[in-house]
Amino acid sequence: MKEVSMTSRSKRKAWFILAFCSLYIAVQLTFIVRGHFVSSKHFAFWMFPESTYFTASLRRVLADGRQVKTAKGSWIVQTESGQVRYKWQSFVTGYLLDRLEVRQRGKGTFNDTLKYYQAALNYVAERTPQDKETYQLVMKIRYRRAGGPEETIVLESRPRFREARNGPA
Repeated sequence: MKEVSMTSRSKRKAWFILAFCSLYIAVQLTFIVRGHFVSSKHFAFWMFPESTYFTASLRRVLADGRQVKTAKGSWIVQTESGQVRYKWQSFVTGYLLDRLEVRQRGKGTFNDTLKYYQAALNYVAERTPQDKETYQLVMKIRYRRAGGPEETIVLESRPRFREARNGPA
């Protein structure tokens, strides 16, 4: 009798393990397939992921059109009540967006990184109300895709006020 119950118990355990493994693999495959069709690529598995290295630097465009480089995303403006210091890292954290002027490998796809930087530029520009000097924020990103040639892309925030710039941007 014991021999029969042990056999049925072993069979149940084997079926449970098989069902669990099948369910686990099905969930993983669902995430992988889904990841190829969403823009963020979260949970997507790439056999050979994109290998893009980039360096981002932040500049301010003043109302007169001059560009002033920030010190790793930090700048000081003079206000009626004194000096105010703004730091990119105070506004933007995560997804490798907070490390400026440092060579780093892109997370996910580089196109996603560019989208997040564009959104971050607009976010920071909207949240610096005491900065009456800065017309616009500009981010210069030097990148190299999978050992290819170095390229540069420039992203601009929305203008912070309506006054037109004078001179080159």
